[in-house]
Amino acid sequence: MRCTVFYRPQRGGPEKTGKCAKGASPLWNPLRARERLVAIYHLHVKNISRGDGRSIVDAAAYRAGETLPNEAEERLSVFGGRRDIFASEIRLPEGAPPWMADRTKLWNEVEVAEKRKDARLAKELEFALPRELPRTAWLAVARAMADSYTAQGFVADLAIHEDGTRHNPHVHLLLTTRVVSSTGFGLKIRSADGVQFVTGARALWARIANEALGKAGIAATIDSRSYATRNLTRAPGPHRGPNPEERRARRARAQHKRESMQPEEREHDLPVPDPDGSPIHPRELAAAENRMLDDMHGDITPAATGREGDVAAARAAIDRQNGREMTEDQAAAYRLAPEDMLDWLSDPATPADTEVLERWENHLDWLDVEQQRSASPSEDRIWQEPEQSRR
Repeated sequence: MRCTVFYRPQRGGPEKTGKCAKGASPLWNPLRARERLVAIYHLHVKNISRGDGRSIVDAAAYRAGETLPNEAEERLSVFGGRRDIFASEIRLPEGAPPWMADRTKLWNEVEVAEKRKDARLAKELEFALPRELPRTAWLAVARAMADSYTAQGFVADLAIHEDGTRHNPHVHLLLTTRVVSSTGFGLKIRSADGVQFVTGARALWARIANEALGKAGIAATIDSRSYATRNLTRAPGPHRGPNPEERRARRARAQHKRESMQPEEREHDLPVPDPDGSPIHPRELAAAENRMLDDMHGDITPAATGREGDVAAARAAIDRQNGREMTEDQAAAYRLAPEDMLDWLSDPATPADTEVLERWENHLDWLDVEQQRSASPSEDRIWQEPEQSRR
């Protein structure tokens, strides 16, 4: 809610001008014009418990936007690549071993230290950053909040989330639940149990946030007390939280944007089938063409150069083939034979071949259309004469 009121001092008293939203009250300041910005307060304390089926490694990976090995479950907690992570870091108490600054080691050791099946693995403080607070101050106030708990012996893993719209910047603060020593974790910190921990966290965040707003020159404050405690009759605004429909719509818009940015596949870029019918990607075809060109233009080794690579020998072989002498029967057989059935030229003509050729030349009555049958080569690759009509 935003309310703007300007005050100008006059002899008869301060004169006020300006506009105010319905339900808002102007801030009285006769010395100078001021703008009242009502900041939003939200802080929620949660327990991350194994009894609820939660994994602290999963929770830490999600909040930090990282992929962490989950040793207890022998898998990866994959949350890397998130784009709404503004900052994340681990704050250690005095005397903590250096390995606790490693997020993977820290939370896997927490899993090992807790033996009960319903153990409380961590405390989480989730609180909203005032949108009036500049981005440059976000990390400072998050560290101030975390350091207030490291002074009490907690290890604090903080992460600031912001999706780029400045609509809902907020902080996740994961706190360990055991005393920290140079050898690892000790007994449970019982000060984290009970209502007093929650009320203390709410008041602490209000104080830190108000100090940051004051240093930034913003005339706004937040109050951790309820409306009933402050004797206000207004109904508290509910914390809306994430909206599933908005998230689905945002994902659909992002998917549509990615698809519109992809180039359209041209017809010759589409996959083609190989001899077995499986599609071949254009990249594979291009690679095969490149290999073929490399082989064609590459240097031929001396061992590969033989009779086939001798141009003079090839010409001599062609001349011998063209100058070959053959009988009239062989020439006629050459003319009548199919193109793919010329291997008989390597052998001399037989009397049977000569007889077949004569029958083909002198007996053409088999061309009667009604009795025509398609001639085909036999299995021994000798072209058979069609059956003649025996009328």
